[in-house]
Amino acid sequence: MTPSAIRPLRTDDLVAAHVLSLQAGWPHRLEDWRLLHAVGAGVAATGASGKLIGTAMWWTCGEDAATIGMVLVAPAARGRGIGRQMMQAALAALGQRRSMLQATESGLGLYERLGFRATGNVRQHQGRIAPERGAGVPAPIDPARHRDAAALDARAFGAPRTELMARLLDGNPAATIETARGLEGFALSRTFGRGRAIGPVVACDEGAAIALVAALLEPGFLRIDIPAEATRLGTALAASGLPAVDTVTVMRRGAWPEPAASDPRRFALVSQALG
Repeated sequence: MTPSAIRPLRTDDLVAAHVLSLQAGWPHRLEDWRLLHAVGAGVAATGASGKLIGTAMWWTCGEDAATIGMVLVAPAARGRGIGRQMMQAALAALGQRRSMLQATESGLGLYERLGFRATGNVRQHQGRIAPERGAGVPAPIDPARHRDAAALDARAFGAPRTELMARLLDGNPAATIETARGLEGFALSRTFGRGRAIGPVVACDEGAAIALVAALLEPGFLRIDIPAEATRLGTALAASGLPAVDTVTVMRRGAWPEPAASDPRRFALVSQALG
């Protein structure tokens, strides 16, 4: 068995990491990897020759929470425990933080052995929006409202994502719900993978979430990942040309901070890695 080494993931690893994700059939561009690395950290597994053969990343959310993702092992290196080694390194780096990840079926057993428990499902919707269904491209959220949007996201997500939200809010198209009380819902669209991705979507109820997403539909390829229980939103997405194409399992380790009953809800993830 060829030995592997686990070390911090570096900026100069990202081209090779991008190749790993392409081998796995994932849509991430090199630019997507660069954003993930800029707002997070990770480990790399390397073979005897120093070649990158695996990655695992994490993103801290406030003082006591984190998400984990981009857990990849090169096809030729699978079955050697490399994923387990990388996950153990990630959990050691996170210490006592509560952790969340979205698991494919192949990873469920490993994550369960590491103390994660299934808590729900996420449906991946994607497709190509025809020109006649597109709603145009709205303007970004006014920078004066960025703090309000980040605060809404923290309430819905259960933990603050300060640096990530600052980057997502900077110049990306947005749909918002404003009342006399202020900003009460928003959705963001950004370039990702094969086209664009919508998320996060934060709203007080599912009807509001459907309206926010509809305002961000534009011609071309779109992807959105939603909680499986958002069935009305899923039906609306399918009717718009974005059918469900995959399902992953939400897994948590530790008691994840739950939003209060009066808080807005998260109706779409930023991505499966970032939650």
